[in-house]
Amino acid sequence: MYAIEFETDIQDGVVNIPDKYKAFANTHARVVILLEDDSESSDLRAFSEHSAGLVDEWSSAVEDAVWK
Repeated sequence: MYAIEFETDIQDGVVNIPDKYKAFANTHARVVILLEDDSESSDLRAFSEHSAGLVDEWSSAVEDAVWK
């Protein structure tokens, strides 16, 4: 697995893939969405924090100790 990164706008729940990545059409991918938002949306923040905690592969006591 490898990663690509690009910025785009989400419109009506659709993420447009840039033309240079169209070769990846009809393939399986893991999608991570990072939002730059200064607002204090407690609903969005709660969802984000809750969801990340449910992915076992993302949990590491050693790595998480850095943030405590």
